[in-house]
Amino acid sequence: MALLDALWLPVMGIYTLALVFFLCVGLNLLYMTALAWRRPPRHSAPGPMTDFPQVTIQLPIFNELYVVERLIDASCGLDWPRDRLEIQVLDDSTDETQFLVARLVRRWAEKGFNITHVRRSDRLGYKAGALEAGLHRARGEFIAVFDADFVPPPHFLQEAMPYFCYERVGFVQARWGHLNQSYSLLTELQSVVIDAHFFVDQVARNRGGYFMNFNGTAGVWRRAAIADAGGWEHDTLAEDLDLSYRAQLRGWEAVYLPDVVVYAELPVTVAAFRSQQRRWAAGSFACAIKLLPKVLAAPVSLGVKVQAALHLMGYGSHLCLLAMFLLQPFLITYSQRFSPQTSPLFASPFWLLLATLPALAPGVYLAYAQWRANGQLFQRVPYILGASVLGAGIMLTVVGALARVLIGKHLAFERTPKYGIARQSDSWDGKRYALGVDPLLAFELLLACFSFGSVAYAAALKSWGSLFYTGYFLLGLLFIVGMSFIQLSVPALPRVLASSPSANRDS
Repeated sequence: MALLDALWLPVMGIYTLALVFFLCVGLNLLYMTALAWRRPPRHSAPGPMTDFPQVTIQLPIFNELYVVERLIDASCGLDWPRDRLEIQVLDDSTDETQFLVARLVRRWAEKGFNITHVRRSDRLGYKAGALEAGLHRARGEFIAVFDADFVPPPHFLQEAMPYFCYERVGFVQARWGHLNQSYSLLTELQSVVIDAHFFVDQVARNRGGYFMNFNGTAGVWRRAAIADAGGWEHDTLAEDLDLSYRAQLRGWEAVYLPDVVVYAELPVTVAAFRSQQRRWAAGSFACAIKLLPKVLAAPVSLGVKVQAALHLMGYGSHLCLLAMFLLQPFLITYSQRFSPQTSPLFASPFWLLLATLPALAPGVYLAYAQWRANGQLFQRVPYILGASVLGAGIMLTVVGALARVLIGKHLAFERTPKYGIARQSDSWDGKRYALGVDPLLAFELLLACFSFGSVAYAAALKSWGSLFYTGYFLLGLLFIVGMSFIQLSVPALPRVLASSPSANRDS
């Protein structure tokens, strides 16, 4: 008991700080949702184009055997004058993808397309290095970028390019759609989170006059804006976020087009999802270290600075989640020892606000995005609830990435494997590029056992509020750990959990 009394202040201090952070995040989610709902676009739709500038399409490739043909064919199918279009396949592949690309490039070149196969002697700078190398030999005034798993629609340039009539527009970003949303429960949950980013975050930041990010693909840059911002740099794992912030600090504007959709393939394995989230988290945090001091010192409004800080530090929420998770047994004990009658803290309206708003705001945020994305809400409720706990399942992956960046340990670029999955009948089993067992899986299994103990402890003490929070963490961990083991042992089984294709307009 003496130890518990000694830990009371530090435990409650850490927990309260985490709750205050989530209160700020929750309030901002509600604000961003309202902004996305009510605020009109800052740039009115231009008229039809009468002049067609030179555009270079850059396709960064590294070992993409299953999707590269789909990408190149779609890029050559873009509706743009052929003499004003250049296509660069920036191929850093080390497997037979390079030979497949060579054949595809030769086939389309024989049809009269200006398409080149660009190879480098090394992978310096990874994707950023490839984009920068291609830029040196590009002819276009404007640079469009598509990652390997994306399929640009024919009308993409016709809808995106007119916005460059505004002289200070540096880049135009389209929305991501999902080729394989209904493939499995994992892809359904990912689609909910990504839809929220594109229907709320990007819309609100752009229309509210805040800094928004280029998403690395499905967008077009004004070449002059890239040069003015300092070009592509590879000192972070998020070259897209880095460049877009540097450009906006230089006064360039962004345009986001939620009605222009470029479909892409969602990761179908937990291992691939982990690698993607690890790269995104590490890159975002590295950009925060690099760019946040510049943003805070820039002559921009306080609102822009606050939103930039929340944006760049967004993955810090997983650190707070982990802290709250580990402190749950202490909180359960203290909630029994200090009832609302004996402790004014537990009875205060402020504590109630701290405890409830962070749990409700993400639901509103995700629900609005699903209503916009699918034209339906009640049918999507199970996936909204599932996506809410997905963050708890990968918190250790994200925190590990943040820790490595913080201690200055170099993180190599981790590609996300793509298997050409577009239908439920498609399979990744037996294909190349499968990732091995993640070492964090063992630690997540231990955390799941710890979480189960917390749930049992809360149930035994009839602490129903604590049972809700401990159950939240347990569900997230069980999903990630369980799906990892299932996919390692029976790769085809997760498709049994797939949703109905009829419920998915993007399938």
